[in-house]
Amino acid sequence: MSAQAHRVRVVDGAAEVAALVAGLPETMRVTAFHHPNWIAAWLATEGHADRRTIAVVVECATTGRPQMVLPLTLDTFGAATFWAPLDRGVCDYNASLAEPDFRPSPREMRTIWTRIVAALPDDASFLLMDKVPVALGGRHEPLIDVDGLRRSHVIRHPLRLDADYETLRDTRFCQTNVRSLTRKRRKLARKGRLVFEVATGEAAREAFEQLMVWRGERFGEREATTDFYRRLVEAGDPVRVLWLSLDGRPIAACFGAIEPKAFRLLAIGHDEAFKNWSPGLLAIEDAIAWAIEQGCEEFDFTIGSEAYKFAFGVRPEPLWLVAEEFGPHGSAMLRILLTRNLIASKLKRWIDVNGPRKRDAKASAAAE
Repeated sequence: MSAQAHRVRVVDGAAEVAALVAGLPETMRVTAFHHPNWIAAWLATEGHADRRTIAVVVECATTGRPQMVLPLTLDTFGAATFWAPLDRGVCDYNASLAEPDFRPSPREMRTIWTRIVAALPDDASFLLMDKVPVALGGRHEPLIDVDGLRRSHVIRHPLRLDADYETLRDTRFCQTNVRSLTRKRRKLARKGRLVFEVATGEAAREAFEQLMVWRGERFGEREATTDFYRRLVEAGDPVRVLWLSLDGRPIAACFGAIEPKAFRLLAIGHDEAFKNWSPGLLAIEDAIAWAIEQGCEEFDFTIGSEAYKFAFGVRPEPLWLVAEEFGPHGSAMLRILLTRNLIASKLKRWIDVNGPRKRDAKASAAAE
């Protein structure tokens, strides 16, 4: 493959970008974060639609067929503007949309990237794409080969589903945690009818709204994120709500995105009245068993280093970031932003390990 076999163009406008993504073949959608419903919900959420949105398209010079698409939005940091993925905290990974046969060599990709940067409109001080995975769904991410690649401050936490649930539980999970949850499940079941359910759309409304209440009580209200998640649930694919109910009343729930080979957990919460029985962890056990039944090869706990994840046998993987500076001002502002993000990530990691869930931290150590 030659870099000369490709040309780069820019699609400008939120509606135009949404239409472009919706018209791409499914083979180019590496993650659920590229699903047309995901993009449409993001653009419709308050505060997003009024930002300039573009998509850089790398297409075959002969056929005009898109080979790689990179949606970007104009974000702000202080007095600076910068190009960023369609994220603002709701995407755990930021990857390009690429055809499976788009496999430039590292040298070719660096040349293509130079053209991508040159094609960007001139209204930004820098470009920053964080949380870039090396590969998802068995597909190599082309952005990993560009210049300016740096280690991200966050990591991802996948659990390989390479066996049946019982085998995973017996060989991969922290056995202290398994025994504890088995006792808690048995005691909770004595209180009433314990049922695990999965749905999206209208059937998931009650459990979803309860989950948002629980998360609001714990982390504070995040209206834009709640609005975004609600739009996704109403749209159906690619999200699912998974919940554990006692006599018809939700006591714990998870929210995540389903892909052909993976389920990506994005949010979890529980009723504090039942915290002694760890209903959130019981719901995760059921969710992992459900994902295996769906044919998933990975249950992804995504980013965030909460201790409970390690009790389920996750194997952390690094993520990366790509950055480009446009002039001295952009260089200075980018350094400040990266420093701020590093401090925030270290603080969150310390809280995850040393916060109120020390018993989960012990389970983490045992699992490792």
